[in-house]
Order: sequence, then structure tokens, then C-alpha cells
Amino acid sequence: MEDPSDREPPAVVQYRLEEALDLLAALEEARDALITTDHLAEAAQHQIQLLSRRLGFDEPGGDDG
Repeated sequence: MEDPSDREPPAVVQYRLEEALDLLAALEEARDALITTDHLAEAAQHQIQLLSRRLGFDEPGGDDG
């Protein structure tokens, strides 16, 4: 039996329109919930820091950002 952790994710994932709209609605609800708290800002700041380091910038939001 193949170990599921050894499988690669699919290169393409397709949704029917109804499924995509349901997913979009759920994501929008999650976004709205995050916006009403500080969690969105914290998550965004963390991702910005990670991306900045990968791009070789010292401090996010500095002269280059």
C-alpha cells in the first residue's frame, strides 16, 4: 500500500463553478473574521517577513520595500 505522505500534490485542481463559489464564500467569511481581529495583520506581517528574507532584503518596508 502506498504511503499518502509520499505522493505529490496534483499539478492542477479543478472546481465546478458551484464548488468554486462555495469555496470563495468560505474564504471571504474567513477573511472578514480575520479583519475584525488583529490576526490578519499578524499573519500578513509574518508572510511579508518570510518573503523579504527569501528575496534578500534585510528589513521589510525599508528603502527597497
